[in-house]
Amino acid sequence: MVRILLEGINTVHKRLANGTIRTYFYHRATGLRLPGEPGSAEFIASYSDAEKTMRNRLAGIFNGLIRDFTLSAEFGQLAPSTQGDYRRLLSYAEKEFGNMPLAAVNDRRVRMDFLAWRDRVAKTSGPRGADYRLSAVSSIAYLG
Repeated sequence: MVRILLEGINTVHKRLANGTIRTYFYHRATGLRLPGEPGSAEFIASYSDAEKTMRNRLAGIFNGLIRDFTLSAEFGQLAPSTQGDYRRLLSYAEKEFGNMPLAAVNDRRVRMDFLAWRDRVAKTSGPRGADYRLSAVSSIAYLG
């Protein structure tokens, strides 16, 4: 029997009106309910559908570019410590630029927005931290 590890599943226990406890499973990133029992074909199919929904939701925006980068073979070749650092640094960029359309990423005028963000970060985290965040963003910018 093949075992599949599915990540990002939220388990919720609910007490029903008759007193019984029921367990529900949700896809953490999308909030979609996953019908069936873990390991069943129905459950795996619903998990797969939720993952597709999430990929489609992120298509064409900066968050999708970050997700594609962190799932790429190039990212997998980085040292685990570097991967952790990039994930942490890119999460800051997601908060600031997450919904930006990819067409805008390559626009010269948007560079000023990234540099202004770097300057704001430098005031609180120091110039080295700001440069490292911008460097992490630059490493994925050519993928767009």
